[in-house]
Amino acid sequence: MPFDSEGKFSRLHNWEDDRINDIDIVTDHHDEEDDNLAEGLSLTLLRDGRVPMQANFDVGNFQIKNLASGNLDNDATNKKQMDTAINNLRDLLTGIINCSAVLGDIKASAQQEDHDNWLLCDGREVNRSDYADLYAVVGDAFGAGNEVTTFNLPDCRGIVLRGVDNGRGFDDGRILGSYQEDSIGEHHHWVANGANSGGNNDISPEKTLTGNGTGEWYGAYLRGSPDPATGGKSSGVKGVENVVAETRMKNLAINYFIKAKKE
Repeated sequence: MPFDSEGKFSRLHNWEDDRINDIDIVTDHHDEEDDNLAEGLSLTLLRDGRVPMQANFDVGNFQIKNLASGNLDNDATNKKQMDTAINNLRDLLTGIINCSAVLGDIKASAQQEDHDNWLLCDGREVNRSDYADLYAVVGDAFGAGNEVTTFNLPDCRGIVLRGVDNGRGFDDGRILGSYQEDSIGEHHHWVANGANSGGNNDISPEKTLTGNGTGEWYGAYLRGSPDPATGGKSSGVKGVENVVAETRMKNLAINYFIKAKKE
């Protein structure tokens, strides 16, 4: 082989050594040397790309300069193409993220603090310039801040969210961001008159009544028919169990965050 393991070309004959050693320069030696040189040239990579590679090409950690942009599936790609592809993919993913969570969206999360472009809904004031896009969406709905350079984030701590009525008739008169205190809807509790051993139609609020296996009740105020079938209407009746300072449903504590900036 005309090349050694390091890729160095090797001559078969050294004409000067032959002269010194009185070795005749004969035609056979010329032909053999020419064949070796021809084989070596045949193993080189033609610059015009006339022939394909026959094995892996090790560039020895050097750069391949001025590589053209690939067009076919099996073509090599250059750095410019890769950078363009990465940027296009980043723009695509960013668009998908921004479409799935747009400015002003509120999410429930087990996160404990601000993250990425999501801010904890704790009612704080934030700068209108820093969050100009969010301010364009929510304005002063959750508070005007200092009314000049800041505005308030929604404060969702300790409360639940309720959809704006928008004309449905369940919760008229509300606007986006308005807060509503807790309350109990008007309702009646019926207690039979016969529960009053004294026979009076009125029972004082302090009187404790014992129903038929239903437990203790207090604060009952009876009016109306003495007929046990119809009983009387009560006001301010509450049970002795599960009595707390608010009326609430079973719940799980969670944090709310608002999307404050685009990705």
